[in-house]
Amino acid sequence: MNTRENILTIALQYDSYGEKYLTDFDRMFIHKELSSIWNETSYVIPEEVENKIQVKMRIINQLQWESPY
Repeated sequence: MNTRENILTIALQYDSYGEKYLTDFDRMFIHKELSSIWNETSYVIPEEVENKIQVKMRIINQLQWESPY
């Protein structure tokens, strides 16, 4: 089962080791949401970034892609 934290981490890993699809700002927003999860505060990434993540997660799942690390 993928938690929100896992989904965001996989999205960042795929951007690093697979296909580059995130901008620096996209990565910043993802890190900000991860930080909010760890600090138990509220933050939601912009809808545009969320849409990019959802599209790539479908591809990642179809390819059964795994991070090399």
